[in-house]
Amino acid sequence: MVVDKVTPLPLILSREALRAAKEDSHKDKATAQILVQTAKNELQRSKELGYAAHAPEYDALNADITTLEKQLKGNQDATAVFAKLEDKLSGFLKRQSGQERR
Repeated sequence: MVVDKVTPLPLILSREALRAAKEDSHKDKATAQILVQTAKNELQRSKELGYAAHAPEYDALNADITTLEKQLKGNQDATAVFAKLEDKLSGFLKRQSGQERR
């Protein structure tokens, strides 16, 4: 029997873009906004590729990213939103990577 574990690359790219945006958010808001948009695009790509396409986490993650985008545009401190989003995305990625496919 062969058991495959699939790690959705778009979710990894989304998580890494958010980490980079978090680092840049204090220095360069424009770069942080571009990275957040990249994270949103990768999340959408993951859904379109069929990685748990009907999971409710996608809607929650998109809502959090939209909140983050507004806070970055408004020059508000987005540290808490970054942390919340990173936790949600890491948990979702872990659940997706942990599923076995036979």
